[in-house]
Amino acid sequence: MRQQLKALSEIVAQANDLFYEKNKTHDTVIGIMDKSLRKQGMNADAISVDCIPLNKKIVFLLHDEKPKLVDIAFGNKEGDISTSSQLQLDTLSVNCVVEFMNDYFK
Repeated sequence: MRQQLKALSEIVAQANDLFYEKNKTHDTVIGIMDKSLRKQGMNADAISVDCIPLNKKIVFLLHDEKPKLVDIAFGNKEGDISTSSQLQLDTLSVNCVVEFMNDYFK
């Protein structure tokens, strides 16, 4: 696993734990895509957080050509994207991810 993906996965996992502590009815599942996107020809890795009861998903995408940025997409399990944004990777914190989850998974 690449270092950026490993660091991001740790942030997302911690945020997911904090989110679940306060939202026991919102089951979430974390997925790491470190090979599947590359097999499809995309030079990127991603982490998804799915809130299955709400049919909502947050995807954190790390493109090889943008090593200092993370794309964040909000959508559903079918792959429809409702909004997206881009942040400096070094500014993405556990609290920031928890805020995303609190805002989108409510």
